[in-house]
Amino acid sequence: MPLRLHIDTDCGVDDALALAMLARSRDAVEIVSVSAVFGNTYVDQAAANARGVLRLAGCPAEVYIGAGSGVAKRRVERMRPAHGVDGLNGAGFSQRWKLPELDRGQGGSLLAFRARAKVAGLFLGPLTNLAQGLLEDAGAFKGWRPTIMAGAFAVEGKAAGGADFNSWSDAEALARVLERGVLPRVVPLDVTSRVTLTAQAMAQGSTACGTPLSARLNKAMGPYMAFHHRAWGLEDGCHPHDAVAAASLVAPELFVFEPARLRVLTDGEHLGRLERVDGEPNAEICVFVDAPAVEALLLARLFRAPALSPA
Repeated sequence: MPLRLHIDTDCGVDDALALAMLARSRDAVEIVSVSAVFGNTYVDQAAANARGVLRLAGCPAEVYIGAGSGVAKRRVERMRPAHGVDGLNGAGFSQRWKLPELDRGQGGSLLAFRARAKVAGLFLGPLTNLAQGLLEDAGAFKGWRPTIMAGAFAVEGKAAGGADFNSWSDAEALARVLERGVLPRVVPLDVTSRVTLTAQAMAQGSTACGTPLSARLNKAMGPYMAFHHRAWGLEDGCHPHDAVAAASLVAPELFVFEPARLRVLTDGEHLGRLERVDGEPNAEICVFVDAPAVEALLLARLFRAPALSPA
């Protein structure tokens, strides 16, 4: 039976890859609903991108507009170098569709309802929407185990101070999640940066698939890969961070998690850095990924072309 899933996203390039992969994995996942959050782009644009990707992939799930800034109301970056103004490097979707708001009257209760109904959660951006839901109904999330893309331990994150962008964008939200009884499954940059998609494989996959969605995703990948060349030293490739976290729900046997107690720094020059500390576990952290198998899985699911090589 497919895993029923709510997704929270700041829909940039790797988020779009994750959404497309999950929407094309109906044997493993049923996307029940999606909420947008600020991060890689404006929250309204993130919602439009998420809706556009899902509709082109044949997924009818409703998309809600969530938080436009973090718990501490810091200044929001309006243009991410890997994602562009519209989150998809000029391939973003129109905002002509009026989408429902994930507000206090509806949004918190929606996330709580999903948690109480044992719907799984996948959080690909800052955790602001979940943190706000915890303020309204903390009991609903007790022991919930959403998968979150966050953390940079041995790997240096690309946000200020070495944190990953999601944690840095709303460290206070992440702290609230770790302190209020949620038991997240954390997929950090240390794991996601072991998986690489090449420009050649993406181009081959897009051509083989031949759909408007595949063409749009491939177009968005150009500047994203250029950023990876500058930031990570990759030649004609990228680390599809959010798609790797999403793959842990489709093929959990390719990942290894272990219990850990985590804390996040909420001030100072290392804002957003996650640390492992002594004490009772408040999370599970991914410590291993079968990178070649995940690369092959992503290409096969994204483009429905199992014969493609990840290299």
